[in-house]
Amino acid sequence: MDPRPDNSSRRTLGQLVRLAVCGLLLAVIFHAIFCNEAQIDLLAQGKPEAWNAMGRWEQRQYAWTHSPSKLLEMARRLDSGSLGLAFGLCGALIFLGGLRWREALRVQGLELPLGEVTRLSFVAHFFNAFLLGSTGGDVWKAYAAARSTRHKKAEAALTVFVDRLIGILSLLVFAMIFAVPNWPLFVRFRRYDGVGLAIFVMMVVALIAAGAGFFTDILAENGRWSRWMGRFPQMKGPLRALASCRLFGRNPGFLWRSALLSIAINLAIVGTFAALASGLGLQIPRWNLWFVVPAVVCLAALPITPSGLGVRENFFVLLLAVDFPGFGVKPAEALSLSLLGYTLNLAWSAIGGLVYLTVRKCIPPES
Repeated sequence: MDPRPDNSSRRTLGQLVRLAVCGLLLAVIFHAIFCNEAQIDLLAQGKPEAWNAMGRWEQRQYAWTHSPSKLLEMARRLDSGSLGLAFGLCGALIFLGGLRWREALRVQGLELPLGEVTRLSFVAHFFNAFLLGSTGGDVWKAYAAARSTRHKKAEAALTVFVDRLIGILSLLVFAMIFAVPNWPLFVRFRRYDGVGLAIFVMMVVALIAAGAGFFTDILAENGRWSRWMGRFPQMKGPLRALASCRLFGRNPGFLWRSALLSIAINLAIVGTFAALASGLGLQIPRWNLWFVVPAVVCLAALPITPSGLGVRENFFVLLLAVDFPGFGVKPAEALSLSLLGYTLNLAWSAIGGLVYLTVRKCIPPES
């Protein structure tokens, strides 16, 4: 019997399921965008509590009725140059992140075309919008990377998490460096002390993890830890992958290139919010954004709430709406800045969803 009709039916069903899932997730993205815009609109009307006073159905109805037109009005209200710059920088950091991940793949002897790496990065950004923290899409990207090879599946998946570790570590170091010009705020406000302490602890943990994996033999296949973990089933591949972490430390070219790309990514992240703040006419010293933005991004990356919602907004308000010379930001304006940044991020997530929907092979076949 010819199996081709059955295979064709399975492919058609798979594409329909994929279309349905993608459509549902895109609806969730646009719902989040519209809800953000609805809250900004109510803040502008001087009714910050009105949103919480509504029931869930009333919130949905208000968001989908008022937000599409209000979103266009806000885009017109923002300086077009600032909005375009912020949107471009937000997309650029996804592309740059793909380049940094490609460097990690090469250390493991894995080559993916630049176009494929870029597509996978955009689709992973799409899934980041729904899973915990800002790292949920990494799980999907690790799965896709493992599918790209037959003999180094665990090593391919490991590159995703090594890339994430390097990215978070670079942001933490960036924030600590720019804590220095913000020192007067640390002296005056305990909230800055708390955030600074949290960032410092996270940086130390990340440095220990990177140092142990990249520059010591603690994860070596013949080490005590590996021998102990090797007693458990299905651990051979993961332990081999962890042992290969030493390759990253032995490749200074990888470390330097990753550091340079990380700096470019950090500049794009801060530049996105700086452009939005400029377009909104907010009175925020630029040296303050160089600390606040990377610090908040790192804290929001913790798997506390889906996509860091609530965590990010509260910290933006807490750190920007302060009574200090040179600052003129109201809590509602700080919240608007956070929500606008998140809206741009969701817009690029939607673009990633379109890539996932339209590109036939977002997960490369096994080689």
